[in-house]
Amino acid sequence: MARTGAAPSRKLIVVSATAMLVVWPAAALLLLHPPTVGLAVSLFFAGLSLGPCLLGYALARTPRKQLWRRLVMAAGALSVLAFMLVDRINLDLDGFFELLLAGTMGTAIGHTMVTTLLGPVFFGRFGCGWGCWRAMVLEVLPVGRGHGRRRGLWRWTAWLGLAASVVAAVLYGSVWHLQPGGVPGHVRGDSVGAVAAGILVYYVAAIGLALALGDQRAFCKYLCPTGLVLRLTSRRALLHVAANAELCTDCGTCTDVCPMDIPVAERVQAHVRIGAGDCILCQCCVINCPSGALSTTFGPGHAAAPKARAGPIRA
Repeated sequence: MARTGAAPSRKLIVVSATAMLVVWPAAALLLLHPPTVGLAVSLFFAGLSLGPCLLGYALARTPRKQLWRRLVMAAGALSVLAFMLVDRINLDLDGFFELLLAGTMGTAIGHTMVTTLLGPVFFGRFGCGWGCWRAMVLEVLPVGRGHGRRRGLWRWTAWLGLAASVVAAVLYGSVWHLQPGGVPGHVRGDSVGAVAAGILVYYVAAIGLALALGDQRAFCKYLCPTGLVLRLTSRRALLHVAANAELCTDCGTCTDVCPMDIPVAERVQAHVRIGAGDCILCQCCVINCPSGALSTTFGPGHAAAPKARAGPIRA
């Protein structure tokens, strides 16, 4: 049984209050300047995500925390989508490749550096569990969470997703003859229709795979090109789920609730890093652990402390 009386997180309350005091006023100021309307709308949703929604998560009792996490993710995802559509910028990995092929710097390169290449070294795959615009939809699909990682060729399908991103960027550049131009961070040929088409392709692939395999996060595990890169860059992330093996009863609840099919209990018992590039920091295992053996921490530690005694811990 999950613990229901967890105390509100003071750190998250401070973060949410700061976001409301800083992000929303900044959005209001940017809204007065027409060229920054896209950023203003994006910051409004970011403030909604990190403000009221995160505050709701911090104050919610355990049974409702995942609902509030999804609201945080939805608002954060709308922040990204709004920026992409209003400013006509593809922020996904194929957008990163488009700018590289066009020989220019821009928003997509900065976004990829922060969210996919460098940021995950510190914050892991936080964005996958708390701000992904694909997962925003995937997590409400009427399908299950899967029954363990698929093996065989499924180990390599994410490389097909990465190859598809590169090919899409090359084809887009060939058809529209992309060159640096216009607003910084854009390439000539960018349009709302092109960005929306890219978003639609991702949604069709992600939703289709989820329905086909009966697994909400199937796309994240087997096809997402960004997820493939994140497995490498977040493998030793400072922000991670850690375990106190002395408190672990090896009940397996953590493994059962993990949407990414991580064998959490097995790794706790083996005293090895739990996430290893797959954890999206959704907190399902932490919230549902009946003995309180799991926690989210920031630091270089990686393995569960050795178990001092076997069997359940008695009160």
